[in-house]
Amino acid sequence: MSRRKKVIRNFIILGILFVIFLNRSGLYLTPLSAHEHSERSIHYGPSEVVHIEDFDGGKYILGKYDKWVSANTVNRTLFFFWRFGSQPIGFENDKSKAVDYTWSSSYENYKLYGIVNDDKVKKVEIILNSGESFAQKDFYDDLFLFTWQSKGNENMYFKSIRGYDSENKVIFEEKH
Repeated sequence: MSRRKKVIRNFIILGILFVIFLNRSGLYLTPLSAHEHSERSIHYGPSEVVHIEDFDGGKYILGKYDKWVSANTVNRTLFFFWRFGSQPIGFENDKSKAVDYTWSSSYENYKLYGIVNDDKVKKVEIILNSGESFAQKDFYDDLFLFTWQSKGNENMYFKSIRGYDSENKVIFEEKH
């Protein structure tokens, strides 16, 4: 066998081994591929991806599936590979609530996400324990996502979530 054929054979073998490594290691080349495999691994979805938001070290993927709302976490690892993180399954939407939501954390990253069920709600606001507040007026297909980081205990939790109408009157409030 000539040297050229040996080199080609070795590259083919390395390519096959690389593909096997990717499939067995849980590493993916794109964040959406990691997200899809995350859902598939627990027999959920496929969800409709509504919004993708970057955070330091990864992405949040906000999606809908049937009566469910989810905000999956996908983490960047080994420079350009992606690995799924937490919460591919979200929560079942309770349409009797004007705003339905849930929240979670991973290390210093916090997220609160949900869905607006009442057309009168034009703005959603959360207030953290420190008094800092975040508001969102532009929804992603009726979904919203708040993210924040906290290195200490002060901003770990939120005090309340509110929904406002077009006249800026509170029509939904839940204290935490």
